[in-house]
Amino acid sequence: MRKLALLILTALCISCDKNEEDIASDTYEVTTAGTSVDCKLILIDFKESDLHRIEKITNSNGLRYKAYNLNNQNFSAEGQVLTVRLRKTLDSEVFACTTLGVGYPWVTVLEAKLK
Repeated sequence: MRKLALLILTALCISCDKNEEDIASDTYEVTTAGTSVDCKLILIDFKESDLHRIEKITNSNGLRYKAYNLNNQNFSAEGQVLTVRLRKTLDSEVFACTTLGVGYPWVTVLEAKLK
């Protein structure tokens, strides 16, 4: 009985492991829209033509997102055009924010460079 419980517990631990490489990601051209008031994350705007692609990754239908893991020092200026590779933000990456600003969905930036 102990061996069975240990085997089930081990299988559960292995199956719950999520590697970053296994999560869908894609590359987009975005424009920075400043910093959010509540979370201090950079806001990015997607092109209208990318709406369907971003919906598939985030399950959200907006064009403006909060960019988790985007360097605030390098990319905080409004109007910068960036090429980013991103993925859906994991629940473990989300942190509490104040409710001062508009609530935009999040994406996690894996790579970013100025265009």
